[in-house]
Amino acid sequence: TPRSHALVALMALHAARIPARLNAAGELVRLEDQDRRTWDMSLNSLGFQHLEQSMQASCESAFHLQAAIAATHAAAPDGTATDWTTILALYDRLVLLTPTPVVRLNRAVALARVAGPAAGLAALAAVDRAGSLARYYLLPAVRAELLAESGQAKEAARAYREALTRQCSEPERRFLQSRLDALTRRSA
Repeated sequence: TPRSHALVALMALHAARIPARLNAAGELVRLEDQDRRTWDMSLNSLGFQHLEQSMQASCESAFHLQAAIAATHAAAPDGTATDWTTILALYDRLVLLTPTPVVRLNRAVALARVAGPAAGLAALAAVDRAGSLARYYLLPAVRAELLAESGQAKEAARAYREALTRQCSEPERRFLQSRLDALTRRSA
């Protein structure tokens, strides 16, 4: 079915990135910083094939949109070439189908890439006010990234510290600490 093809596409496109998610030291690598040459190209190809098959029908599910977002990332030769305008448009459609707090958080990131960190922070504030992600470490982590991008180092450091108080994996904790340490060194 188109929906199952979309799900396979989504899973394959995400699985293709697994080899690049950690560096040689076992530290997390952000999607935009990953060496895409280390992605599993056979899984990437499989993802694109299933995405194309999923588009044969006129229905559009959350899986279709999520797979299309993953495919847009996968189509870029590196993080700087990512088509954030397309990703934002896909998130706009996904929010209509699945208006979850995590989808809104991800949309805020895409919005920041298209319209700047201030726009992303405004969208993030709306997610924060809803309160559903009060314990989710990525909410203050994303806020920290956007604050740092907008030159608000003290506020960014505060947000990184907040993220570090929330439950996350040890590699995620080390990543957040490294981002905080780098920010502190730059602003000292």
